[in-house]
Order: sequence, then C-alpha cells, then structure tokens
Amino acid sequence: MTTAKITDHSGRSIMDGDKPTGVFATGAGHVNPKRAINPGLVYDIRPDEYFTHLCTMGYKKLEIFTITHRNVSCHETLLENRGFNINYPSISVMFTSRKMSKVIKRQLTNVGSPNSIYSVEVVEPEGVKTNIQIYEPAVELQSLDYFKEENNNKNMSSTQGHLIWVHFDKGLSRVRSPISVTWASKKQQQ
Repeated sequence: MTTAKITDHSGRSIMDGDKPTGVFATGAGHVNPKRAINPGLVYDIRPDEYFTHLCTMGYKKLEIFTITHRNVSCHETLLENRGFNINYPSISVMFTSRKMSKVIKRQLTNVGSPNSIYSVEVVEPEGVKTNIQIYEPAVELQSLDYFKEENNNKNMSSTQGHLIWVHFDKGLSRVRSPISVTWASKKQQQ
C-alpha cells in the first residue's frame, strides 16, 4: 500500500470520468511491484490487531473464529485496545461532531538501509488540522507515532489527504499513507 502509485502510466492522476479519483475509489492506488520489494518503512501489524479490527466491524465470535481459528472475546479486546489504533498504512477517522480531536497512532519499522532518516510531508485533508508527533528511539529511527486532527468545517461530510515519509537515498523513497476523514451525520451516530 505505501509504495502504490496514485498516477496512471503517463504520470497523470487516476481519473474517475472527468475528475481525479479520491481515496474511496482508488484506495492506496495502483500496485507498484518494483517499489514494493524495497518499501523502506513498513507498518508492522500484529495478528492481535486484526482481532480488534474485526471486533470494531461488528463480527461475532463465531465469525472471528472462522477467520482466525482463535477464540476472541470482543468485549475484552475492545476494552484493552479501545479499537482505534490498528497499525495499518491507511488512516481513516470518523468525527461525530464538528469540534473534536482524535489521536491516531502508527508505528513504522525501517526495513531499508540502517540508520536511515526520513522527513514527513503532509497534505492535510481540507478542514482538518494535523499535528504530527514523532518519537524516536535512542539508537536508530525505528518507531514513529503520529497524528492529531481537529475540524471546524461545517459544510463537508468527508475529505482526504495523505502523509508521506520521504527518504533522500540513492533514489528518493516515498512511503505514502492515504488519510480519509468523515463526519458522521446525526443518523449515522444513532
């Protein structure tokens, strides 16, 4: 996902009719196998995090067992993990009011050159203020937690942006995470 292309073979935006597609139509973009071999950074995800995801999606215990072959208590899983921070490359946030903030955490692992240093670029979703907080371990750049959003926009139901980790090595590495933000209508909140 992080190495996918959001342009077509000619280098132009992927189109949906006469306008560029959004994250809901293209997801992370077109697979780029050549770049996927050496992604630079990865979002390592533990199997237990998928349990949290399945629980937040409303799967029942038997359905989760069918998928995972493990007995999972969604009640206990959601109490432990609060269901918000699955370590996944894409970031999706739903706000239930116009004035609120959420903290979204992700952890990246360097699988490229040792002692690599990345900078971060953010294209903020319209109407959303993004604050990136980076926590580095003492020895080398391995783990990065990020991201707080706030919204004051009253006219949109959804918006999108992205976050890119940039490494200036022999050939510019870019690790991209799409961001989607949705504001729940009163009907969705019930």
